[in-house]
Amino acid sequence: HARALGRGADAEAAAERAAALAAAAADACAKPVEPVAPRPAVYAAIAAAEAGRAAGRPDAEAWATIAARWEELADPYETARARWREAEAHATAGDRAAAQRAARRAHATARELGARWLAEELEALARRGRLRLDDGDGDANGRSAGNGSAPPEAADELGLTPREREVLALLTEGRTNREIGEALFMAEKTASVHVSRILAKLAVRSRTEAAAVAHRLGLTAAS
Repeated sequence: HARALGRGADAEAAAERAAALAAAAADACAKPVEPVAPRPAVYAAIAAAEAGRAAGRPDAEAWATIAARWEELADPYETARARWREAEAHATAGDRAAAQRAARRAHATARELGARWLAEELEALARRGRLRLDDGDGDANGRSAGNGSAPPEAADELGLTPREREVLALLTEGRTNREIGEALFMAEKTASVHVSRILAKLAVRSRTEAAAVAHRLGLTAAS
């Protein structure tokens, strides 16, 4: 969150705290007193993987290993959560095919379990990364969400105007400039200008990066 807002010092402090917690978890599992139970060992691995995310180094392989360990422990919910993180890491690395495979499996499990929040997170990831979740009901690849307004604190801090918030909400759905213009009754060129200003205000270089920042800060369209 801090990194998305450009708060370098806060982001660094948060990453250091995450690294310290991961180290504490690893130390706890290294005690030679008795064998470490399977679940605490996996949680220690999660702490390390989350510390990597906090430092801006998401590790898809680490999350895939965690998912496999949860699968061995017959915990489908935690398996799906780990695959979600794996999909995010693959998407960040630009491996769309691997991201799609992990996201599909996680999404199917989330829907099976009725874990709505997790399914929605995966649907948002699919929109940002242009992944297909293929559930066949039109919901998995992004619902038509309207022009929900962004949380005022983050949007105001970034200097986004109400119109730019509307454009950003559609941008996070993967809309083209032409589609944004049609939805908001403006010329394609005007939509392009708004997008350029949004990229500058978010300090990102691409629409995909802008969508990722918007998602982290809750600046997406309302469900």
